[in-house]
Amino acid sequence: MNQTLAATCEQSAAILTPTLVAHGYHVERSFDLRNALDNRDDCPCPHHGTDQCTCQYMVLLVYEPDTQAPPASITLHECDGLTQVHVESNRRDGALPPSLVSVIDETLYSASDRIG
Repeated sequence: MNQTLAATCEQSAAILTPTLVAHGYHVERSFDLRNALDNRDDCPCPHHGTDQCTCQYMVLLVYEPDTQAPPASITLHECDGLTQVHVESNRRDGALPPSLVSVIDETLYSASDRIG
């Protein structure tokens, strides 16, 4: 599942996280590129060719309620004000729960209307 939002990573995470929580999912931010690069001056950008990367990349882990299933991963990659949202399952069968797909689709669709 992939979608692009005309929003920053922070805006995208701020839209997705509370909506998922309201539907009973537990969300953890497991990686944040800006935090990882704090106090680093040696990070060239592969997208812009600049000496210092200004892109953002986050990974959200989404745990289903009342299950021991591995979390789904939502990656958010922001470059030039657009965020690529990619959702994938960490289950052996690779399937995303239909209820999670529905919540994310609805959230991103309504976010596109509000932001774009």
